Amino acid sequence: MKKRILFFLVITISLLSGCYYDKEQLLIPPKTTTGSTCMNYSFTTDVSPIVQGSCNSGIGCHGAGSTNGPGALVTYTEIKNASAQIQSSVLAGRMPLGSKLTSTQIQIINCWINNGGLSN
Repeated sequence: MKKRILFFLVITISLLSGCYYDKEQLLIPPKTTTGSTCMNYSFTTDVSPIVQGSCNSGIGCHGAGSTNGPGALVTYTEIKNASAQIQSSVLAGRMPLGSKLTSTQIQIINCWINNGGLSN
């Protein structure tokens, strides 16, 4: 009986500790809608239109002079400086308020930030 308990204890500990260090970001690289790894999206043609159309238009949550969250998200510098907050909020679905980004838009923002948030 003691051998059985010891056997199940060893198996249980092995199974639980085997997954401890797994991180989804390391196991599954970010994917594009086509299934390949992240593309190098352009700030000017890909990211800026999403931010301008979803974050600082309409009710103007992050327009010029805004103090909401990370503040204004109008220029490259403002967006780049707030990129960690933007990524966290967008991936969690908390932003933009009152609307929802498409999975492609989320992917573009996420990939752009993960690739260094270049001013291109």
